[in-house]
Amino acid sequence: MRLWQLGGIVALLVGVGAAQERTQEKKAEKCSMAGICCPKDGKCTGECRAICDRAGETLKAARKLAGEKMQAKYNFKCECTAGECATEGCEGCSMIRTKIFAPLMKERVGARMKDWKKEITHAVKGKDGRTETVKCTFLKGAPCDSCVDTLSDDILKKLQAFTEEQKKK
Repeated sequence: MRLWQLGGIVALLVGVGAAQERTQEKKAEKCSMAGICCPKDGKCTGECRAICDRAGETLKAARKLAGEKMQAKYNFKCECTAGECATEGCEGCSMIRTKIFAPLMKERVGARMKDWKKEITHAVKGKDGRTETVKCTFLKGAPCDSCVDTLSDDILKKLQAFTEEQKKK
């Protein structure tokens, strides 16, 4: 009898694990650039999907950095901008996605795709104060630190310009 109960518990745990796996797979199915700059509205596959995912990683890192810069400068952080908002269907997130992130990412991804075969580099200051040239990995690998930093600054500038424009109305 106990063996049968133990089998039921094991089956339940296996079922919970499988459900969690399916949930993780569903999350992975969603394109991170859907509604921002995905050319196939999130239904991309193959190399297109890899590029969208890399762009999404860069945007995620830039949003986090923008939130940190916002906190440091204004002692306030917009959760929608920083990617920390958990409200389903949030109007603020939707507005920021369409008015701030979409134009910036379309511009950056478009420019990078135009120069896809070129090797892009950035001049950055090293820890020793010297300027070094580093290879840009935007859309071709891990998020490029220089691109993330520049994008976070651009997010804050565009957000500030948008806010000022809204105040005038």
